[in-house]
Amino acid sequence: MTQRPLKQIFGAALLLCFAVTPAMAQQATNAAPTAATTTDGEVLRIGVVDVARVVSESPQAARAKTSMASQFAKRKNELEAESNALRQDIDRLSQDGSVMSEGDREKLQGEIRDRQRELQMQRSKYNDDVSDAEQKEFDQMRADILEVIDDYAQANDYDLILGDGVLYTSNAVDVTDEILAELEDG
Repeated sequence: MTQRPLKQIFGAALLLCFAVTPAMAQQATNAAPTAATTTDGEVLRIGVVDVARVVSESPQAARAKTSMASQFAKRKNELEAESNALRQDIDRLSQDGSVMSEGDREKLQGEIRDRQRELQMQRSKYNDDVSDAEQKEFDQMRADILEVIDDYAQANDYDLILGDGVLYTSNAVDVTDEILAELEDG
């Protein structure tokens, strides 16, 4: 049962959602640390959000992780218990198979095959359900984060907030701490 950690999935998805073009990244790195000017001399405020850090440190991510763990804990434990029971029967067949009657051995082999197929189907359904739930949690978290960033940018007169895709930024334009504070307050 291989699952990607929730943090990895959210991080990868947010990276895609906040990606900027190389031209935007180049423009941002060539700009003054906290401001750029337009052709008519207007000063622009630019900020950068470390999206991976927001995903890993936000209270929304922690709540999503906890929610997912509690939501699927019972099924996960049931699958693990069934897997362990199946493993014990496989070990029993391997150890005692040579002394079992042919009928008993074939019956146990058939039961093991059937249970392996059923367990594989249950694992597949479990993984699908986890993926669906993670996507749902991610969609809500993404909406919350984007709303907070938008509100923060408007309240602080930013003209441009960049996410991942920026190759360099100074701490002067990094507003990640402020975004995290807004997420904690919200």
